[in-house]
Amino acid sequence: MKSKNIFIHIPKTGGTTINCIMTKSNWQTQPDFNYRHILYDTKRSNAGDIFNPIKNDIYLEYEIFSMLRNPVDRIVSEYYFIKDRPEFMSLLKPVPKNLMEYVKHKQTRNYMTGFFLGKRMYDEEFVNQNDLQLVLNTIKTLNIKIGFFEEYEKSMQYFSSITGIKWPKNINIKRKTLNRPEVSDISHSIKDIILKNNQLDLELYNTCKVAFDKIKTKSNTINFIGNEYDYIMKYTQRFNLLQIGLKSTSFITKNQIFFNNINQILHEKLKLTEGKSYVIIWIDFFIKSCNNAFPNSTLVSRLNSLNNAQEPLDNLKQICKILDEELKRNNSKYSNQLILNRSYLDMSLKLKKGMFSNLKSKFKRV
Repeated sequence: MKSKNIFIHIPKTGGTTINCIMTKSNWQTQPDFNYRHILYDTKRSNAGDIFNPIKNDIYLEYEIFSMLRNPVDRIVSEYYFIKDRPEFMSLLKPVPKNLMEYVKHKQTRNYMTGFFLGKRMYDEEFVNQNDLQLVLNTIKTLNIKIGFFEEYEKSMQYFSSITGIKWPKNINIKRKTLNRPEVSDISHSIKDIILKNNQLDLELYNTCKVAFDKIKTKSNTINFIGNEYDYIMKYTQRFNLLQIGLKSTSFITKNQIFFNNINQILHEKLKLTEGKSYVIIWIDFFIKSCNNAFPNSTLVSRLNSLNNAQEPLDNLKQICKILDEELKRNNSKYSNQLILNRSYLDMSLKLKKGMFSNLKSKFKRV
């Protein structure tokens, strides 16, 4: 029997967690009738038919719900999540080189509105005020329930009261953009451009928020479990850790075989499953490899002087900063390729189960 619940998942609005709970899956499922998201082959939303007035009658018997997110926060998150994914970035003409170029680009505008209408990601047919009105009219006609990323727990409780879905008391957060700055760190000029270029999404957000703020929900507490380490294993199936923050992409390209091999060893040979251990072991291995490739260099001296008491991801971001500075200062000095030496792997650094929050990272130097 087909479910009467339909979830519309606009990218970067916290929808992967909801989708996984609804389908009892460990990771995001393929879009279908009850799960409206991006069709991977076309990069187009499969939600458009819901917002076709001719088909409204078909959906009157369904409980449809979706999440919105503040346009500034959503677009920043989107850029840092997608900037290293050529299958998406190649849709932009020309391809932006940085966040400023991304937010100025005509094809990145008003995507929440466009998604509801079935637009392709970075569609070259832009939405207008009439399109927004169509979306708002459909939300009203079909009584589509709209929640908000910024009020995630209340949104989940609201959805539960309408759909009958019972959320577990403890919910694992499924996805987190690892390499993005906080909104507070984004320049005012970039924020202003996002707001100016996404007026339709902002109106959509504000209009739906007025209705949401009037809703009263039960105070059943939901515990959201997890942190940025929980996404490490998924992230490193495709990317290497330096891509979280390194701007000097030529260093990654030159040493791509090294990075691919170490990822393969940690994932497939050693079968690591816990993100924090992965970061600790990876950093230790990387620094030892740099000691071998660039002995007595300023780079190595700075890497060896990292504060071991810091969180591993903080050290990783510091490594990216150090690399960018040293490569900018004297790129030719670091032309040697990194060589994979399995003897550098120190599995004793793996965190013991149950001690995740208590242990500090511990790096060995050569």
